[in-house]
Amino acid sequence: MTLARRTTPTATREEAFKSLRTTLDWLGEDVHYIDAKVDPVLEMTSIAKAFDNAKALVANNITGYPNARMIANLWATRERCAKLVGVEHFRDIKFKILDALKNPVAPREVAAREAPCQEVVIEKDRIGRVVDRLPMVLHTEEDGMRIFGSGVHFIGPPWVPGNGTQFSFYRMSFRDNQPLASINMVPGGQGDLICQRYKGQKIPVTVNICPPPAIEMMGFSTFNPIIFPGFTDEIGMAGALQGSPVEIVKAKTVDAYAIAQSEWVLEGYIVDGARVWETDEAEKIGKQGVGKLHPEWARFMGRAYRTPRGFELTAITHRGNKPIYYTPVLGSVWYQAPYVCASIYEMCERMAPGFVQDVALWTGLTIWGGVVVQVKKTKRSDEGLQRNIMGAIMTTHRGLRLCIVVDEDIDIWQPEDVMWAVESRASPRKDYVIFNEYSRGQAYQPSEFKTGQISVSDGGMGIDATVPLEQKDQFQRARYPVEKMDFSRWFSAEDMKAMRAAQDPYYRFLADTGYA
Repeated sequence: MTLARRTTPTATREEAFKSLRTTLDWLGEDVHYIDAKVDPVLEMTSIAKAFDNAKALVANNITGYPNARMIANLWATRERCAKLVGVEHFRDIKFKILDALKNPVAPREVAAREAPCQEVVIEKDRIGRVVDRLPMVLHTEEDGMRIFGSGVHFIGPPWVPGNGTQFSFYRMSFRDNQPLASINMVPGGQGDLICQRYKGQKIPVTVNICPPPAIEMMGFSTFNPIIFPGFTDEIGMAGALQGSPVEIVKAKTVDAYAIAQSEWVLEGYIVDGARVWETDEAEKIGKQGVGKLHPEWARFMGRAYRTPRGFELTAITHRGNKPIYYTPVLGSVWYQAPYVCASIYEMCERMAPGFVQDVALWTGLTIWGGVVVQVKKTKRSDEGLQRNIMGAIMTTHRGLRLCIVVDEDIDIWQPEDVMWAVESRASPRKDYVIFNEYSRGQAYQPSEFKTGQISVSDGGMGIDATVPLEQKDQFQRARYPVEKMDFSRWFSAEDMKAMRAAQDPYYRFLADTGYA
């Protein structure tokens, strides 16, 4: 069955953002629908990877799952991310996030009859094999097994301190004939810190698949818990980003809430202290970090572990009419960058108000792998602050490999401009600094040292590519007076538009600014 689809937006962003379905209608031609059969094993992820950084993809006909659809690449372009969040430029999303932190919108509880996510309820004794219910993907031919990583885990009061709420994506493996699934939380992350407060206990949770986009966006959040502690009101932040209260509904089988407009919901408990192997191969080997899993955020092949807690599934609920399933694709993840940038920007603003102008990540810096910070020195006492900022970032963000600090004339969203600053303004002897050798690292970086299967950082590099304030004249950037030219004397509007469209983005930046 081919579902009807709209090609013209018929709602405001706030109206459209209340559910994934209305969002897809609102995006119109920016969504490509696939009606031919697609297999969740290798095919859907390969399609998403091959056509990343393009239209959102919805597959309507899933092999082996006649009542399901799959979505990929909703957040795949910077332009669509900005449109979804309601800002003009991608770089402004971090400011919208920080505003949402300070001005949360409380959720609204609805009755079960008003919650599409509970149109169908499958309790534990009727679920059978989870992989037969959910179109879990296989990313590569070397994956350890089909891993679940498609839902936003929602933990609420009283488990989150200070009446806070917590959203995160956590990978889980539902192995056959196992009482618990594995659940892998980033060590030191907010979910891990919450569980550490309740050692050995069962924490009720819902896992919301394809909730409204603001919830999914919050699920991607990778806040530094030093700046955004576990009591952050993340559902209130999602409401602020959405522009209206998030609708929640009481779960059917656990004392928790689900996101009412989700496509699917898994209900259950996080069981702290349960040791669960992620794959059959890992258990057979009996060693952590050896058996293969699936691609990781660092874009290397991930490894399977024995997780320090498990997940007890008590029910699956979903919409009645072809619920949509999220397809995770690792490697190019624009949607995560704003949260890292917001976290670092907020920390820097607390340290030195007004000094940091912007914070950027690129795809090649892999989320927590590296960051670029733009500063503006205006007085003599500012000199050296860039080193304080650089040191603070490197020491508070576990596993960070690279932090580059540049001046305000460098476009930190243009990698070539940043590399030019490094090449021309940083002294390898005094401006390259190694931080954090032998500190706690990230297990997903393959070059980390391992001590008893625990990741130990082999350090990260900070590069101060700023110009000393007293040497500004010596480093004056050469600039052509392009803003004074009336190019219509020599080119038609159509000619200029066509030539500018053909320019590489970095050349376009240089052309617009006049920088040599």
